[in-house]
Amino acid sequence: MKYLRIITPRSKGSKIMNQLKEKGAKSISCLLAEGSANAHILEILEIDKEKKEIVSALVNDDLVNDLLDQIKDKFDKKNTSIMFTTPVDYKGEIDMEYEALYVIVNKENADKVIEISQKEGAKGATVVHGRGSGIQKKSVFLNMTIEPEKDIVIMLIKKEISEKVKSSIYDAMNLDENSKGILFSLPVTDVRGLVEQN
Repeated sequence: MKYLRIITPRSKGSKIMNQLKEKGAKSISCLLAEGSANAHILEILEIDKEKKEIVSALVNDDLVNDLLDQIKDKFDKKNTSIMFTTPVDYKGEIDMEYEALYVIVNKENADKVIEISQKEGAKGATVVHGRGSGIQKKSVFLNMTIEPEKDIVIMLIKKEISEKVKSSIYDAMNLDENSKGILFSLPVTDVRGLVEQN
């Protein structure tokens, strides 16, 4: 069994979910997210945030390659989506070219995480917005508890630069301090639609 994630432009998620369901995928869900383009002109025009969806599902090993190829052919003719899997149950070393890096930080720090990773050779990122409920003191307004907003930055990075990227983010974001953030990575096996990282 593999955990599949498909990062795609908004409006494609429902169709992809239906395709996954038809092919026997399980635990299918969809999250709203933003993509971060690595282009200076887009930043100047303030349109560097692309609206995205992250479709996830559990897929049997024997269906993965055919399913990814079918989805790419049917929904991603312009190469605007990224698809990747992680084995659900694995032991020992996995032969992989990429890692999926997840960094959870306070909302105002997501852009800094992306900037640091791009300086180290990563290409773009996807950001999911959320709320934290850790041990830090929560604010109260009109007798309602306000939980701090968090961002989950997701990046696919080449294995050969992953330690450098993780170390730079960890140090620059002071992740060794309490409540500054969390960084972890997962192995990636099957990848489609990813622009080559040099």
